[in-house]
Formats: sequence, C-alpha cells, structure tokens
Amino acid sequence: MKAINYTLQDGGKITATCASEFVTRLREGSRFDSECSDEEYMSNFADRYKELHGISISDETPESFLNSLISCGYVSGEE
Repeated sequence: MKAINYTLQDGGKITATCASEFVTRLREGSRFDSECSDEEYMSNFADRYKELHGISISDETPESFLNSLISCGYVSGEE
C-alpha cells in the first residue's frame, strides 16, 4: 500500500497507508484519549467535534471517520 501524507487543521502531519493506521496515529498523538482504544477514540473525538463545531463526524469505521474528517476540512491528504 502507498502511504498518504495527511495534514491536520492544526498543522500536524500524519503519514498512513490506510484509515485504520491514520486513526491509530491520530489517537497516539492525542492529548485527551491516547490511552483508549481506536474505537473509543473515534467516538470521543466525534462527540467533542460535534460539541465544539456543531458538525457530526462518523465514528462507525476508520474509513468513515477519516472521510468525515476530510469532508469537514479537519484533514487534507496527498499521496
């Protein structure tokens, strides 16, 4: 698989080959939920994002989570 370089809204960078790896790396760098599971992280992130920005983020799968983050402008990616 080819790695994709993602840029986060806050300027952070993540390189990942798939959505699951992206979620793991995002969680590992989190100051809030780095110690929980990826599933818990996605749910917690989605809840916080909805509360702060009023935008719903899908937390059903890593793929839907990443696609939601891209759609709302939190993440951009390039190969």
